[in-house]
Amino acid sequence: MSSKGLETEFLSRVEGLLDALETREKNSGEFLTLCSELQLCLETAQIEKVIQEQSGDVSVDLKNRIERIVKRITKLELFASTQTEITANLQKHIVGADK
Repeated sequence: MSSKGLETEFLSRVEGLLDALETREKNSGEFLTLCSELQLCLETAQIEKVIQEQSGDVSVDLKNRIERIVKRITKLELFASTQTEITANLQKHIVGADK
């Protein structure tokens, strides 16, 4: 398969995982599993190496697609952080109610 085909396949896989993560009906176990899968996917791809090798050959469309993916990941990180904070505060409230 050509590098363009692999690139498209990889980005489609990442976008599919992001779509699944952005579905709010996920329980914490499903969310963690998808996050782990996304992390493994990104680590396996060694994105930095690919981008460095193709720095002169990257199309504007590809750069825009990668930027959208990065923004989506940033939003998911914020969501996960907020959910963790909410859960921690609820646990403190529950423990405090027993006193």
